[in-house]
Amino acid sequence: MEKSASRVSLLFILIAAAISLIPVLTIDIPPMPDYPNHYARLWLLAGGTQDPMIAPIYQVDWGTAWTNVIIDVIAALTGPFLSMAVIGPLVLSLALLLPATGIAVLNREIFGGFHWWHALCFILGWNFVYLAGFLNFEIGLGLALLFVAGDLKLRSQAYGVLFLYRAIAATVILVAHPFALLFFTVLLAAFAFGREIDPLLKPSVWPRLIGRIIVDVIPCLLPLVALLLFGPSLPGTAAPANLSGIVWNEVSLYNFASVLMTYFKTYNLKIDALYVLAFAVPVIAAAVWRKLEVHWGLFLVAVVLGILSLFMPRQFMATGGIDTRLPSMMALAFAAGVRPNLTATRMLAVVAGCLACVVVASRVAVIEKVWIAGEENIAAVERAIAQVPAGAALLPMQHHLDPALNRTAPVGRFLGNNMPIHWHYGSLAVVRQKAFIPTLFSAPGKQPIKILPPWNEIAVPEGLPPTVDMLADPANQPDYPYLKDWNTRFDYILVSNADLPNMTGPMPELPQLTLIADEGFAKLYRINRN
Repeated sequence: MEKSASRVSLLFILIAAAISLIPVLTIDIPPMPDYPNHYARLWLLAGGTQDPMIAPIYQVDWGTAWTNVIIDVIAALTGPFLSMAVIGPLVLSLALLLPATGIAVLNREIFGGFHWWHALCFILGWNFVYLAGFLNFEIGLGLALLFVAGDLKLRSQAYGVLFLYRAIAATVILVAHPFALLFFTVLLAAFAFGREIDPLLKPSVWPRLIGRIIVDVIPCLLPLVALLLFGPSLPGTAAPANLSGIVWNEVSLYNFASVLMTYFKTYNLKIDALYVLAFAVPVIAAAVWRKLEVHWGLFLVAVVLGILSLFMPRQFMATGGIDTRLPSMMALAFAAGVRPNLTATRMLAVVAGCLACVVVASRVAVIEKVWIAGEENIAAVERAIAQVPAGAALLPMQHHLDPALNRTAPVGRFLGNNMPIHWHYGSLAVVRQKAFIPTLFSAPGKQPIKILPPWNEIAVPEGLPPTVDMLADPANQPDYPYLKDWNTRFDYILVSNADLPNMTGPMPELPQLTLIADEGFAKLYRINRN
């Protein structure tokens, strides 16, 4: 009966995974804040720098970054024989499916057999972190779960075999993301603690327990030490002074709750709350009926990660989203460490699997609706930039909406309540028109792309588009140093979100600017350098 239920559950897992892929496979450029910028970089790594119009501007340099580059590695390896029409969906699919797949494989290794719970956990694929475009991090989280599942299979081997396996796994995960390596480390610590709660209740065994945890996690430190000693640049160390500080969230119960809900947040918090219930109800019901199986090591790790996430900054060393990392790990550790055994018969397992797939499908339908609306905005950008000639310098700018009006904005404009989705739409000009933009991700320690002289004089390693009102006083914009040369070094200006009012004022009427394309959401201006 158990094997039969496991096979049936595997079928539902495959169905849930296939349903989850629908938006990725039906939308060419998903409206994710960071993804268009990643897309442009992946195109360069896949062979775009060989284009004669691009070669004088951008250069691949693998000596600049050793971590946070797993999607870059994939693009470079597959670029010679795959197009971006395949590479883009490939990295998006890996980032979407690997965490949920990791939950299923690890949970199966702990409790035995596949389960309808694994199919339900595919709703976690659609979360704030993924939708923001943090693809390396998401892939790294999934790899951490899968490598720990493999580690459990090797527990009968000699420690030397385990040591080598963990060191290799940690190296691969570090290539994906440093926070993913942290996740791998705490997962190993959870399994060193064990499945039962007893060690926590017996202080006499704590010294031996701590020693066992240290022995298990030591191999994870090797690639990190190598990066610290020999890495060309650590993420964030080359950040401009104005971006290298710490930015904290406002202390409030709402912000604490928002951080903890990171792995459920998407575009509408009221709708997201329904999926929190869909995830929580089976666990609570199983706990009440004493049908909940728990791996206490993973559960305690999830609790600790949740508590620590409340004290993480929002930004540090020019890297945003720091506060989203630990709550993501918390959700995955919890999902992998519990199993609500509410189905005693095969028929109940089939019903539960069907319900899980229906919940996943409804989640996907919500995402697809937003992505379709966002796709229309991206199409407007592509129509506008079609007039930009190859080799031109394009300055992306934006209209920034008053936060009080965010809720009234059209569908497809914001992730959550306050993150504009359009920030990096201008990056598509690199791929579509072979043009230069000043904000392509090229930070040492993070991306293996170098901007060549003289273009590097009007570029930043990472940044958001300035608002149009800044053209009235371009010399006094320290966050946008390239603006002071906008009318002598750039050829065109692309304005995104142009059909909504700019909070800080309209674009000034300047004789150097000529509107040559108005697509509603996107406007293109030609700069008369004379």
